[in-house]
Amino acid sequence: MTLATFTSVCGVISTVLAVYCGLPYLVSIVRGHTKPHQFSWIILTIMNVIVTISQFLEGGRSSILISFTFTIYSAIILGLSYRYGLRDTSKYDRWLLALSLVTIVVWVLTRNNDVAIWLTVLIDIFATTMIMLKVKADAGSEDPIPWLLAGIAYVFSILSLIGTPLGILYVRPIYGFL
Repeated sequence: MTLATFTSVCGVISTVLAVYCGLPYLVSIVRGHTKPHQFSWIILTIMNVIVTISQFLEGGRSSILISFTFTIYSAIILGLSYRYGLRDTSKYDRWLLALSLVTIVVWVLTRNNDVAIWLTVLIDIFATTMIMLKVKADAGSEDPIPWLLAGIAYVFSILSLIGTPLGILYVRPIYGFL
């Protein structure tokens, strides 16, 4: 197997795992087991769009399939959050949303893909913190299996970059795995 074939296969595997982890999450939302946090999914949708575009502009191809998949899922989950999600917000949620939006504005002002990718890590930390606060308040509100599968999908996204010089394209997949 050539390196190009290996990296393409890893990109496809990461995407299949991303699709697989997303479907049970959507079903869990519709069944009322998972309650998506609206602020989190607003931010995650915007962030995933930025990640996908920035990584593509930096030369990512099969490694961004996972980001593209998560962009689609984030948008669907955001839509579902209006019917099935949590609208209750704390002062922490409002602060985290404001910090996320400020971070997005910084990216828009810099128009730098490297900055955008690094800022999305910060944005993701803010959005994930909102989800963690929600889980702290309602321990059964998230199914951990989709999150575990997403971590494994990111391993294959990292492998799809083998042969690419260590650089900015590795940031999101490594962060996603962690």
